[in-house]
Amino acid sequence: MVRKWLLQFEWLLRSSTLRLAALLSAIFALGFVVAIFVALTLGQRALEQRVDATLTVLAQGSGVAQTRVDGAGMIRRPVHDLAGLPEPFRRAVERGGGTLDLDDDLMGSDKWRVMVASDNDGRPTMVAVSVEDSADAQELLASILWTTAGIVIALTLAIGVWMGLLAQRRLARINRTLGQLAAGDLSARTVHSQAKDDLDDMSHNLNQTASELERLVSQTRRLSASIAHDLRTPLARLRAQLEMLPEGDGRAAALEEASRLSDIFDTIMRVARIEAGQGREGFEHVSLDELAQDMAETFGPVVEDEGKTLNLEIASSATVQADRAMLVQALANLIQNALVHGGEQITVFVDGYSLGVADNGAGVEPAQFSKIIEPMVRLDAARGTPGSGLGLALVKAVADRHGAKLNLAMHNPHGLRVTLNFTQM
Repeated sequence: MVRKWLLQFEWLLRSSTLRLAALLSAIFALGFVVAIFVALTLGQRALEQRVDATLTVLAQGSGVAQTRVDGAGMIRRPVHDLAGLPEPFRRAVERGGGTLDLDDDLMGSDKWRVMVASDNDGRPTMVAVSVEDSADAQELLASILWTTAGIVIALTLAIGVWMGLLAQRRLARINRTLGQLAAGDLSARTVHSQAKDDLDDMSHNLNQTASELERLVSQTRRLSASIAHDLRTPLARLRAQLEMLPEGDGRAAALEEASRLSDIFDTIMRVARIEAGQGREGFEHVSLDELAQDMAETFGPVVEDEGKTLNLEIASSATVQADRAMLVQALANLIQNALVHGGEQITVFVDGYSLGVADNGAGVEPAQFSKIIEPMVRLDAARGTPGSGLGLALVKAVADRHGAKLNLAMHNPHGLRVTLNFTQM
């Protein structure tokens, strides 16, 4: 459950805009922290230098009559007379001075700055002043700076993430439109924003490209369908004239060739109509296992007449929104393809939202999978057998029309396995 919830935010890790926003925020935060650290360090050193200069003046102003002073906030004694002072003073004198942090207050202060210098008679003298007020001021300043830094960094990160999310949303719309175009929906367009920036230019160019692509594809489909439609009439006349010829081998061969051409034109028109279809008109709930059973009962005798066997395998079934007539047409093409090019065993299978046909023939090399689904493409091994090279192209058109993924794979141990993977409802 937790893993599934986390997967919903996986896109955050893959978002280049959010990564850029996080990187810039991290650089800004690091620079801010370094600047504050340097400012506080230099300020501390400047303060110590000013205090040391004052201690030097105080030491030089002492003499024979003023060798020992234990006043409020200041101590001045000869280095050999440190009686009564805490031990940290003695250690500070030994190392030549420094800043002390006492465990207990001395004269109302627990933080002292100590220096050993010569008085006006040239004798070494220890001079110490309380720097607790300065330390408190320094700590207060540091607290203010770090608090301000935290607020500014948080605001910077929030603004960066917000701007990154806005850019990511626009990129997601562009990517979604590209996905729809790749899936065959040439009417997909992305929405323009009012930013007038490079992403808006990208959206505009994408829409223009999609419009031109839709125009060219529609023109090509109409042209191919028109050619096929226009040629059917003269082909029908030719067939009628051939039937009027005397019986003979030439007449039978000519009629067979005319029938084959007529079938090719019919298939081209069917593919064009399927590819031109939009929306879900004609779609209904179709149970894949019932569809497979009907196809097995219909084509079983046909396959047996060819000396082959048609098997039915149903692992699990599902119901999809589909045009039943189109699915029947696709399965019929797959069975016919396996009957012509496959082996002795043909299998119609259903596994959940997957529907397809497999055979145990010679199969097809995986490198050729992308080619055999193209219209009018036939491999060298299939050129000696009947066919037009449009069977799998029609299946691909039906798959695209239903938003299904057409998958071709080697069948175990050999043969071809063609699967339509439908999206779950």
